Amino acid sequence: MRANGSVLLLGALLGACAAKPPPAAVAAKPAPASPAPAEVATNEPEALEPPAVAEEAAPDEDPPEASGRGWLGVELESAAPDDVGVRVARVVPHSPADAAGLVPGDVIVRLDNDPVSTPGDVVAEVSTRHPLARIGVMLKRNGADRLIAVTLGAFPGQDELMRMQFVDQPAPPFELVQTAKGSVSPTLQSLRGQVVVLEFWAPWCVACRAMIPQMNQWHEKYSARGLHVIGITNDTVQRAATAATELGMEYAILSDETGKTSNAYQARAIPLVFVIDRSGTVRDVMVGYDRDHFEKLDRLMQKLLGES
Repeated sequence: MRANGSVLLLGALLGACAAKPPPAAVAAKPAPASPAPAEVATNEPEALEPPAVAEEAAPDEDPPEASGRGWLGVELESAAPDDVGVRVARVVPHSPADAAGLVPGDVIVRLDNDPVSTPGDVVAEVSTRHPLARIGVMLKRNGADRLIAVTLGAFPGQDELMRMQFVDQPAPPFELVQTAKGSVSPTLQSLRGQVVVLEFWAPWCVACRAMIPQMNQWHEKYSARGLHVIGITNDTVQRAATAATELGMEYAILSDETGKTSNAYQARAIPLVFVIDRSGTVRDVMVGYDRDHFEKLDRLMQKLLGES
């Protein structure tokens, strides 16, 4: 069954699907648990080195309030059983937390005068603040107490948040994926030197079905010039292959039954499209079905294919 005009319209209206099937759908094997998602005070990749000044006192007064809710820019998980507080799993590049010098492994104990013991405590406290508000973060790093002042940012949109985490960063390697359709090797390293368009999708996702004609077009238009269009789904190899044939997907499909690769790419909303250059660096990300973004991605592909 191929995507038709009505599906395109529905896809444009829906934008993106949550990356889990509806109750009536048959789910693939569940993905392993991951740290708290990037909702308010949570999130992704590598932190910068901590600043030369290890400790910084929190100011007594906040600057004038800005509109919106505050955002810290860290992904959180529960601390070790013997620790008090919440552990920083990852720090979003260029986020307020990154600018202030928080690093993975820090254990947040208090925000201003309020103790925190779960990721939800941090989310609740930060989300009540406004952008530009300053908050004192008491934490433990390598067994030592530190107090760092953080100026909160405005909570970014989903697209912007994904770009902050991935653009200009090395694309995460594929983990435990299998080829369901096409001759593509199930490793990202094997595609080094090629331009890759990578889409996370699911057969039950209407917006994903709406993406199929565009993905087919990119495959037909640029594959001879070295572009690899690849879809990744959490369905089993057999289900993925069957769905790809029924939906008329003309490009390669990989099965990520364990969910490890989907987790690495933060595929919590689908369709989710990454453009990866010949060196393995992410150059753009598109969350959901966004026709206005297609032309931008097309120009980027032409530019990358023209680079040696």
